[in-house]
Amino acid sequence: MKKYHPDALRNIGIIAHIDAGKTTLTERLLYYAHKIHKTGEVHDGNATMDYLEEEQKRGITISSACTTIQWNGAEISIIDTPGHVDFNVEVERALRVCDGAVVVLCGISGIESQSETVWRQAQKYGLPKLAFVNKIDRPGADFWRVTRELGQRFGIIALAMTMPSATEGRLIDWMRGQALTFAPDDHGSTVTLHDLDPDEAALCAQARRDALEALADFDDELMELYLADAEIPEVCIVRAIRTGTLAGTVVPVFCGSALKNFGVQPVMDGIVRFLPNPEHSHSHKHVQSLIAEHGIQADGFVGFVFKVQFDGAHKRNFIRVYNGQVSENSAVYNSRRKAFEKIHKLYAVHANKHESITQARPGEIVLATGLKECVTADTLFHGKTDLLLEHIDILQPVLNIALVPGSASDTEKLELLLERYVIEDPTLRFFTDADTEQLIVSGLGELHLEVLLERLRRESGVAFRYGNPQVIFLETIQAQASAESSYKKTFGEHIHRALVRVAVSPRERGQGNVCVADCGPGPYTEIALKAMEDALQAGVVQGCVVADVQAQLIAIEPFENSLTDLGVRMATLDAMKEALTQARPTIMEPLMDMRLGMPPDYVGECVNLLGAKNARILDVRTGEHDCGIVALAPMRQLFGFATELRSRTKGKAFYTLTFERYDVVE
Repeated sequence: MKKYHPDALRNIGIIAHIDAGKTTLTERLLYYAHKIHKTGEVHDGNATMDYLEEEQKRGITISSACTTIQWNGAEISIIDTPGHVDFNVEVERALRVCDGAVVVLCGISGIESQSETVWRQAQKYGLPKLAFVNKIDRPGADFWRVTRELGQRFGIIALAMTMPSATEGRLIDWMRGQALTFAPDDHGSTVTLHDLDPDEAALCAQARRDALEALADFDDELMELYLADAEIPEVCIVRAIRTGTLAGTVVPVFCGSALKNFGVQPVMDGIVRFLPNPEHSHSHKHVQSLIAEHGIQADGFVGFVFKVQFDGAHKRNFIRVYNGQVSENSAVYNSRRKAFEKIHKLYAVHANKHESITQARPGEIVLATGLKECVTADTLFHGKTDLLLEHIDILQPVLNIALVPGSASDTEKLELLLERYVIEDPTLRFFTDADTEQLIVSGLGELHLEVLLERLRRESGVAFRYGNPQVIFLETIQAQASAESSYKKTFGEHIHRALVRVAVSPRERGQGNVCVADCGPGPYTEIALKAMEDALQAGVVQGCVVADVQAQLIAIEPFENSLTDLGVRMATLDAMKEALTQARPTIMEPLMDMRLGMPPDYVGECVNLLGAKNARILDVRTGEHDCGIVALAPMRQLFGFATELRSRTKGKAFYTLTFERYDVVE
């Protein structure tokens, strides 16, 4: 068994806008740490971490992948995440269990729309960050512009650690006071230190002065030495950078070209030096406080299931251990299910390859088999407790697509696979339409559904037809209303009767539904509450699901001196339908947060295009190197938007689309 050194553990997520180069960076991290002996490339479809067939075919990351490397005495667990917003849940649940993040930025495009999205996700979980400005070898790349933009956009100290030299393939390291080159004949593995030429020395001296001035606030010793104009030892500088980074105020910025094999090793050094071990991370401290509040033993096992995958019919659960340790063949308590399950085997993970281990300890990320009922965001313990760690935020599906299989047996095959896919990806939904008997699959966007259909066809071997994606509408109400309904019907020898009174009122947008009983507990109360919930699943305008409604059960009474279970259910359904009809029901549609980036010359064109889509523009940036638009747009207007945007801007604009909220159709 490998030695366990908790201080040397680092759990990091690699995050970026699509095509910034994060999977290529991850590939180099693996290569320089001797985890792999040949680099794969995204464009060749053979990158180690993009092992799914859909990823290799499309050249994009769809599913987050885990691996672990050794570097400078540290054990670094890496999660490579998708860059496309349709696979946002993969980023969300990866960052939920990380202690730090490396943000990859394109040296040409700088901070793009999805860069902002993943930055906000990392902020939500309190993750300290490093930045890597990639592709600085490309024409138009500008490291200093991107670094300034990073500081201005996010209100942090963007601290340049390595800088491009005027000499191609050569970087300046101000802490070393030397230039670095990366040998092309061994894929950049050999790093050579050089004395600085006069121009490099001037740049290095200025960068050092700027850095020390910025860092003085984070370390008293450094402050004293800086004010005394005395020599400042490297250990003092490293300590100050780490302090500022862990506080979220400083972001060390490195540069290079992952594809051209230079600038990567300083990033690896930075991960070890500046990012936290699990004990110093925000998530660890938060979990420790919850453990203390719930009276869990100091060494008691606490694990969090952040991802579930199927390998055929075999279920695999990815777990972050927060406290204590867990061994193979252990019984663990699932606080969501309030039941025990058994872990059969534990594995260390390297993309799609697994190495059997006997136990997992605090800070480690492992794969477990045997947990048949676990889902994403379950919390596991050795003993019974009601503690539930915070759930992972899951975006709501906004598009439906109808599948038409050829036979009933084909439908069963598809349903079996879809059940697994929904467990793997909580942003997916599926159901059978009661009227058409079609399988309806719901997802976050067109690409999300497209990838799902490809995988479904490949893994099922079933031929099926499918329609065009359709926007998912909801219903809500705009007023208070009450109603009562009596029910009387004979089935066989039994007459079923009941009288039920209900009231409904609107809630704020995004608050969801609440069903409450004002008549007190009783033998029929649960039946009526369940019927109220069912009534909200099919509205009264277009039969859509009803949202943001409070439904109150006012009374359940006998009708003609009789009261039965079925009578209560049917009377409740009728009363709810009448109350919803009287409460000014209306349709709601999904509104999408749109973030566009474009060259200055195309701002007007993009504004006009958004206007044609009934988008509400919230912000416009028109800086020379920071042009962007933030808007809110109805999803139904955005089909084919990518094609129109490319056409109007000659392919020079980009955008991301994320669900913001449902609101009334105007």
